[in-house]
Amino acid sequence: MEIPELAINKESENLYHIYLFFIEEKWWCFGHSAHYLSMIYPQLETVNAKSEGSAGSIPCICVPEYCLLNLSDCYDTLVSDACIQVSPPPAFYSYRKEYDNWCAQLTVC
Repeated sequence: MEIPELAINKESENLYHIYLFFIEEKWWCFGHSAHYLSMIYPQLETVNAKSEGSAGSIPCICVPEYCLLNLSDCYDTLVSDACIQVSPPPAFYSYRKEYDNWCAQLTVC
């Protein structure tokens, strides 16, 4: 999977939202978005995807349709041509400091 540059750019500055991107007929989230989504849906598999365009890897989650419907029902959601932006509960922001430890536990694919 090729990770769009927009996803990498948004996640490099993201601290407050879940961004979802439609790639290869599936919805995906990356970086901090994946971290926040894993708190809402811990049963979803998170992996570290190697990014072709930039060095290193980035956490990602493939988001099933039922999750999309629940997210839009439960949280503020904005839709654009480029992505979907979901605002998780503000309490999630306190878990940002755990992001690096969370990333270290992921499988690289």
